[in-house]
Amino acid sequence: MPTVSVNTHFPGYEIIGEIGRSNARVLKARHLATGDLVAIKHFALNTDEETLRRFRLESQLMTEIRHPNVVAVREVALDLAMPFIVMEWVEGGNLRTLFQEKGHLDVPSTIRLGLQMAGAFQAIHPRGIIHRDIKPENILYRLLPSGEYHFLLTDFGVARLREQTQTMTGQSLMTYEYASPEQFDNPRGVDVATDYYSLGVVLYECVAGRVPFSMADSAGIASFMNQVLRSDPPALQPPDQSLPPSLEALIPWLLAKVPAQRLSEVHELKVLLGQANVEYWQAGRTSASPAPVRNRTLAAPVSVPTPAEPDFTTPEPEDDPVSGVNWTWVTLGVVVVAVLVGFFLFYRSQPTTSGFETDQNTFSKSDSLRSEVMQTDTTRAGEEYPVEETPADADTIPTDSAPPVDSTQRTAPAPVPDSTRTTPDSTRTTN
Repeated sequence: MPTVSVNTHFPGYEIIGEIGRSNARVLKARHLATGDLVAIKHFALNTDEETLRRFRLESQLMTEIRHPNVVAVREVALDLAMPFIVMEWVEGGNLRTLFQEKGHLDVPSTIRLGLQMAGAFQAIHPRGIIHRDIKPENILYRLLPSGEYHFLLTDFGVARLREQTQTMTGQSLMTYEYASPEQFDNPRGVDVATDYYSLGVVLYECVAGRVPFSMADSAGIASFMNQVLRSDPPALQPPDQSLPPSLEALIPWLLAKVPAQRLSEVHELKVLLGQANVEYWQAGRTSASPAPVRNRTLAAPVSVPTPAEPDFTTPEPEDDPVSGVNWTWVTLGVVVVAVLVGFFLFYRSQPTTSGFETDQNTFSKSDSLRSEVMQTDTTRAGEEYPVEETPADADTIPTDSAPPVDSTQRTAPAPVPDSTRTTPDSTRTTN
């Protein structure tokens, strides 16, 4: 590859150094006008037409995509003798360098990578773009101030649109250890499920420190392809950490041989990764010291009694919490008051009747007693009512001849006589 000259080939940029080289050369540079660091990807002079066609396709795809987990394209120059594209600079490196430094990732970083690649899939797949080369070298990262990793998907060099059926297969450019079974068996018929399989291989390597099927462990490409097409991946055995159940079940699902049986729905992928994240932190909290709120939450169902069968009977009036009135006692009280009032009225009317009957009995028992009662009635009536005078020759009973009446023999005080009854009594004569 010829020596790169800033002024000749990349006007406006200062080349700092070379980052890497695969099917193209990637340089680290500085934009002279703004001072921003950028990455320039270019091909050498006299590049074949098919390579340039793929390069133009990649620049077109990356220019259309704007997502925080996809490397952004700043400039495209395809009409120069040495075509190039300018991408944002991602300080940190790629996932392969992390594997070389750490051997594998911890569970939180693995889950974070899966969620952010799901976000990248959500940006490219609805546009009909299939990446076809998901691998650690094409996943960049930058370290955040919080100590967490921010991952970005790059290098759409072998990507294709779904509607493109007469394009190169990309089989010669793909990385075999991350390729899906259908990329070996039917490379022209791949769909978005192939990107999910490759992501499954990356997640497997994140937690296990190795890929499920390695070219180094096979006797050749034929043996390796046979393993990818027919053998189940080895069980996950993380070297120094335990996996959440959801993550442990998710990775084999992503590595399913048949695309129709493989997890290839982005929302479901996000839900399972989110559940794995919850399980991981819950397991860590349990192994340390349970929080008081967690203890109360777990103990609450034990203290709650089994709900009784619903009672559809009409509640008693005294148990009515709404009215608050005991109608039974109110009714009983009304009855008692009515009885007392009846007795009282009966008692008030009883002396008049009793006195009248006593006077009648007195007249029937003794003439002398009758005369006394008559005289007494006449005298009292005369004080309140005018009495009709009787003839002088009428026979009357002498007052002084009547014996004194014993007041103790009267059962009740004499009532005030009715004037209609006393008048005949004053004219009554002795036979």
